[in-house]
Amino acid sequence: MANASGVEVGKLNDAALRRWLRGGVTRDYRDPQYPELRLRATTDRSKASVFLVVNEGGKTVWQKQGVWPSMCIKTFLDQLPVVMAKRSAGAEVLRGEFATVVDLLGWFLGHIEGNASFSHSWRANCKSVVSKHLLGMFADLPLAELSFVAVDLRLVKPMLAEGYSTNYIKSAVKVFKRALSAAADLRLVDGNALAGYRVEMSLKMGPSVGTQLMESDLALLFAALRDAVRPVAMLFMLMLMFGTRINETRLARWEHFAGDYWFIPASNAKNRQEHRLPLTPTAKALLNQYLQWQVKSVGKRAFLFAGDVGVISIRTAHYWSEQIRFKAFTSHALRKLCRTIIADMGVDTMVGERLLNHALPVLLRTYVHSTLDKGMLSALDAYHAHLILRGFNEVAPEIIPRSTLDPKNTQSQMASGWL
Repeated sequence: MANASGVEVGKLNDAALRRWLRGGVTRDYRDPQYPELRLRATTDRSKASVFLVVNEGGKTVWQKQGVWPSMCIKTFLDQLPVVMAKRSAGAEVLRGEFATVVDLLGWFLGHIEGNASFSHSWRANCKSVVSKHLLGMFADLPLAELSFVAVDLRLVKPMLAEGYSTNYIKSAVKVFKRALSAAADLRLVDGNALAGYRVEMSLKMGPSVGTQLMESDLALLFAALRDAVRPVAMLFMLMLMFGTRINETRLARWEHFAGDYWFIPASNAKNRQEHRLPLTPTAKALLNQYLQWQVKSVGKRAFLFAGDVGVISIRTAHYWSEQIRFKAFTSHALRKLCRTIIADMGVDTMVGERLLNHALPVLLRTYVHSTLDKGMLSALDAYHAHLILRGFNEVAPEIIPRSTLDPKNTQSQMASGWL
């Protein structure tokens, strides 16, 4: 029932909490048997935050303990007397609040949910790994019994038996370790049981030989791009031409290409810093021809790489990358190849770092924006001309000579009319 203060009063059990959330009347919930606890519903009333309400220094302080139903309310209530006893003795209230691994994982999902400092794709990947693998494999394991051996027996070996790749298993272990370290950093657990654990202890990782791209691979890469469908080829050609990441490239909108620059918003960039890339004549012609193809073939879209609804997913973009592989390399290898070639061409290190949007010292940022734009354009123009020499024209036989550089000096031609 609801009292005059607008707080629902009832029993702290799953059935009662579900009825309270469905009722949609009160924001808070409490059980007279546990006066130090208060639950607060989220806006969509799909879950509730669990708070310990205590008095510190004459002030009422709300300390968040977890999110229901991700955390087991019964387990938490069983531990509450111990927690309060520790508080009376001067210990930290939140230490040891998780009885099981599942309790901790549920807290971790709530911890990262809606936190814009983490990318949406990273949060989605963590949620997928936790829900598909970790919750089920550690369902009945007390947190106190978590060990290296438990990870090997419950996670690594079962995933191997199910046919998952070693890299995917490594990714799952990384998410698990991140959850433990986050709880330890916030002093929610007494110690990190996986500190020092390396997945190589449990499985043999494949050799890294042949996983990177070298300049000698350009001919094969261009051949793969030539045979790919146009959006696939365009996505990875832009990555190679500008050294951009796969996520910030797939999220590109036509409105981001204005005048002489490609603008990458901070929300799309990995380091959360907006980025401007000068557009060479080659790039402008490339974009213009791709726009004409898109309008004619699929209709005008807000995104360069549009799906059925909005932009293609990161999963689709990674699937596209599989279509252009002629050996084992990741999409990030295109970015590394761009940086390597630019460095080999003698481009100033500061210009190269700025092109890839690497973090720069605060005192240099004003200098960068006022001075390095011309250096970036010159470097990209020379780099794109170099790609032409190495076979870019095989991707687009209809290339027309176009460059801001003197052909006599560069002995190259820029591209126009691709796609």
